[in-house]
Amino acid sequence: MSSDFGFWKCGVGGPEETFDNLAEGDTGDLVVSPDVLQFREELLTRWPDLEDVLEPSQFDLEEEPDDAGKYVLLTLSVRQLDYLPGILEMAKGNGLVGFSGVAGEPI
Repeated sequence: MSSDFGFWKCGVGGPEETFDNLAEGDTGDLVVSPDVLQFREELLTRWPDLEDVLEPSQFDLEEEPDDAGKYVLLTLSVRQLDYLPGILEMAKGNGLVGFSGVAGEPI
């Protein structure tokens, strides 16, 4: 079992619509932000094992390098859900918007 979470700086449309678009690989409504890049770096520094559950992946970034500054999607395992309070704190500290796919609501 896993839980999906998405984070970005700003985009067109509501959080649920943006999250759904990201799940489909559509990043056209998002802008590149250094805050997203900072968040991504902080996540991987604190929890290197998130690299395996983080999107866009290194492979994805070869095709769309700007996506690293647009969004972060995480598919957390039950064990990794312990990271969630710290992840949410980091997202807030970077001024990011988030959405929980499991709860179906903004975070």
